[in-house]
Amino acid sequence: MSLREITKELHHEAETTKFAKELLSGKIGGKKYVNYLYNMLAIYDPIEWYASRQGMFDKMPGLPRLKAIHEDFKELDDGGYLYLTPSTLAYVQYLHKLGNDPENKHLIKAHLYCRHMGDLNGGQIIKKQVAHLSSGKFYDFDDAEALKVQIRQELDDSLGEEACVAFQWVIKIMKDLYGGE
Repeated sequence: MSLREITKELHHEAETTKFAKELLSGKIGGKKYVNYLYNMLAIYDPIEWYASRQGMFDKMPGLPRLKAIHEDFKELDDGGYLYLTPSTLAYVQYLHKLGNDPENKHLIKAHLYCRHMGDLNGGQIIKKQVAHLSSGKFYDFDDAEALKVQIRQELDDSLGEEACVAFQWVIKIMKDLYGGE
């Protein structure tokens, strides 16, 4: 069974949260979107740090998103109140624990799969829906199809359980971003 099949139900649950629906509808407000980006900065930082330390971007130099997320964030940040959700804070701790565990640090690939493949796929819809708010550099890729192929080559079904964990974190964060729903 592929990772896509293993995570299918959780993926569907994540994309049907109220926050995800609002994000995909194009009706998300600028304040909510900038706070979303703020949370994504916190999440992508450890994922990309540990992935980079393991050489995961060597064949995929166009994949890291942190710089692009930061550029979109700077474009929208007005210095107002932003917050990291409780789930974001817990997830960041989890990622650091995982990334520093010599026995399991390779599992960061499952989180890379969940986040970055989402950006390469559904992120393209989000980019269109937030065009009125931001330039959407977060979702700009030079060669999305080649990156998808490269990511798939780095993965195997042994990452299935951890990919499910990654999607469970996505769901928790999306619910927090919508006020607990």
